[in-house]
Amino acid sequence: MSIKIIDYNGVDPYAKTAGVTKTEVAEADFQKTVMKCTGTTTQETALYSDALMSYASPQTGESVSIYKADCYSNDNPFYVMKGINANGNEFEEIVDARKINPKNCSFNELMVLNVETGHTSPKDYLRAAALRANADADSYFEKADYILHAQEVMEDYKTLGNWDSFLAMDKWLQSLLDYVMKSGFRK
Repeated sequence: MSIKIIDYNGVDPYAKTAGVTKTEVAEADFQKTVMKCTGTTTQETALYSDALMSYASPQTGESVSIYKADCYSNDNPFYVMKGINANGNEFEEIVDARKINPKNCSFNELMVLNVETGHTSPKDYLRAAALRANADADSYFEKADYILHAQEVMEDYKTLGNWDSFLAMDKWLQSLLDYVMKSGFRK
């Protein structure tokens, strides 16, 4: 009997591929404290510890932090998204959560809906990430029909008999749909 070596396309599966390199103080006009994380690109991504939610892609170099806008209220659910795009440029965008259509939104906008509906746990982020993976979206800014992709992921869970994940995804999705339907969106 011979033993075959699996080469994982030249990647050592046990090698550390990303990690926090250092904490730096950024320019005062952008934010106070930022953790710089390295990844598979030469671009660094920024994660802000004071954000309501912060996430980054080591593959593209994109990073996004979500904050409530100064003018935020229950009647005006405005959020500020700050970060670094795939070109390495800083950006800042104001988003009205009431106007997000999950049938045609970016991952960033989906995450604003997550924050607005109180879904800020790592499990909630992973549910959204599963939809982004199903959508085959390369960028956090790429628009997709996340309702369709949620239904596809739930169908996969059902096929696999993974009822806990199916029910959790269904509850999460229903919470998002309840919010956007209150805002005037129809399935």
